[in-house]
Amino acid sequence: MISYGKPNFSSDNFRLTAEGGKNFFHYLKSFNLFKEPELLILSPNIHFYYDENDLKGVKTFLLLRKLNLIKDLDNFLHTVSLILPVNANFVGCFSDSKTLEGNSFLSELSTRFNNFLDSRTDHVMDKEDVSELLKRHGFRIIDMSDLSGLTFFYSQTYSPSATTG
Repeated sequence: MISYGKPNFSSDNFRLTAEGGKNFFHYLKSFNLFKEPELLILSPNIHFYYDENDLKGVKTFLLLRKLNLIKDLDNFLHTVSLILPVNANFVGCFSDSKTLEGNSFLSELSTRFNNFLDSRTDHVMDKEDVSELLKRHGFRIIDMSDLSGLTFFYSQTYSPSATTG
């Protein structure tokens, strides 16, 4: 995990840690998010506890674990939206499960069976599902792009009071 501050990345570093691999690096680079101060990267391989004070100054929060694999996704997004400051960037990826080629029932059944054997969670979701989830938890979508079988999203927190009225 890389804590916030001045980041020093290469695409090779992301290939080793991100479930999105090298494409994650290219997606972030396309929005110049590496130049953002106060960057926090949450790796799927390293577990660390952050409290509210740790996240107050974060301007960009990168989630390297696919949303599909987060056990309690609603609770996770709710917590992130409460802790991140207004206009903070939130970037991540997911597998668009509903656009699989072939027989979708058999593909979904196979995925669920494999995940059961691996003791993994794999939420079936698509762009519409993720957009709705993010909006419901206080994020506005800046971009959503498909790259090599994964969908990457770039969103920002917003002030709920700014959207009412």
